[in-house]
Amino acid sequence: MAGKMGLLGPYRLSFDGIDGAVARRSAGVYALGRMDRLGNFQVRHIGRSDSDVASKLRECIGSDAMFKFTFFGTAQAAFEKECELFHDFSPPGNRIHPGRCKGTRWECPRCRIFSE
Repeated sequence: MAGKMGLLGPYRLSFDGIDGAVARRSAGVYALGRMDRLGNFQVRHIGRSDSDVASKLRECIGSDAMFKFTFFGTAQAAFEKECELFHDFSPPGNRIHPGRCKGTRWECPRCRIFSE
């Protein structure tokens, strides 16, 4: 299922790997993980940045071996993709549902966790 993530990569989770792959400052979503013996990317954590995915990935260096990512034009679009990936993969590094930005009324496209 990792091939259907809609993310670029995988790339090495290092300063050089991030700088070589993430060419601009933008909102985005990422997956952290490792390659299995068959060469498949195994998702261990899903995350997002509402403004600078490269900066967020740099904070993750040392937590895993590889990453995949993609840019989004808005923080809300990144949030929605993060929710979809969270539900698709149930990664072991994510124990709780992704949060929405404070002050927004964004809803998960898959569940009703934020219903009032």
